[in-house]
Amino acid sequence: MARVQPQPLDQARDLARQFAQEEIAPVSEHWDQMGEPREFPHELYRRMGELGLLGYSSPADFGGGGRPQADFVTIIEELAYVDIAFAVMCGIPRLFTIPVLAYGPEALKEKYVEPCLRAKTIGAFALSEPGAGSDAANLQTIARDCGDHYLISGEKTFITHGDVCDVALVFGKIEGSDRLSAFVVDTGQPGWRPNTLERKMGIRATTTARILLEEVRAPKENLVGEAGQGFRYAMETLDCARVSVAAQAIGITWRALDEACCHALRREAFGKPLAAQQAIGWMIADMATRLEAARLLTARAAGKQEEGEPFAALASMAKLSASETARFAVDRAMQIYGGYGYIGEYSVIEKLYRDQRFLEIGEGTSEVQRLIISRHVLEAARRRELG
Repeated sequence: MARVQPQPLDQARDLARQFAQEEIAPVSEHWDQMGEPREFPHELYRRMGELGLLGYSSPADFGGGGRPQADFVTIIEELAYVDIAFAVMCGIPRLFTIPVLAYGPEALKEKYVEPCLRAKTIGAFALSEPGAGSDAANLQTIARDCGDHYLISGEKTFITHGDVCDVALVFGKIEGSDRLSAFVVDTGQPGWRPNTLERKMGIRATTTARILLEEVRAPKENLVGEAGQGFRYAMETLDCARVSVAAQAIGITWRALDEACCHALRREAFGKPLAAQQAIGWMIADMATRLEAARLLTARAAGKQEEGEPFAALASMAKLSASETARFAVDRAMQIYGGYGYIGEYSVIEKLYRDQRFLEIGEGTSEVQRLIISRHVLEAARRRELG
């Protein structure tokens, strides 16, 4: 696949920062505080597609920018700094396109990838089910072989954009098999029945759905890769997504640190600024140190991904470290703000507190990340012992 020359990192940052500050910041509160039923910000999503943000590091042959993974991480950081919901929104198309590009036939790539990356269509990644979240191998969705097509039945939940998507990558088992396969499904057909999940704690500009599939048709040519290999495709895709989630966490941590510093410099207590209080200074020092550590780990994971080297363990480390760093930073910022942080009318800290919680759950919980990391570490140790 042809790739254009890498842009300077600052160009990616400037593009994302300008969009975030000029087009997201003025409406962020509106999308966060919107009543129910919630709507999807179609116009802003289309703008991200037009600017090339959705596919910034995807192959240029299929509508992407062909840029390094580090540039995409930078874009996610900048969007998350202003509103993490739009950073999540930016990363979702890749969940659909990465496995299609890696394993799908050329006709499938040409039909679906470019429209998805350019926001002409909305893509989704339909993996989780009511009884199988972290335990993805236990999915119950069934695809019945009907000659030239499959009829897919089952239920999916916690699917980002599942209620507004035009196309979805659906994981399930072909009838008679105990192994997962992956299918591209056009959602505008009978049997695809989405239901928007309401009362969401954070990242409210995105929508999340529960989907009932009742004999939804998928042509045989919409099978992605080999039958029975869907679990591997899903896990490889989630490795990539975890680098993106780490970048989201970095954006939130960075915002929390900046807000805490500004408040500490402005607010006085006991006759001097909060920033002059040693206890506050130590909080800020810890926030800044953990931010830089998470940023370096995320950059290393993105670098390994770009080079085509194994990066699953690093992706889990980056996601675990950055998401828990975000929790720490937002908590410390709330403490520094006190009552002014707890009340959303006065600061963004209350929103950051709600938004951050998603980071330790989405794309694999922190407990799952620790399992993945420990398995990699122990396997490396086992090889050394045997070698």
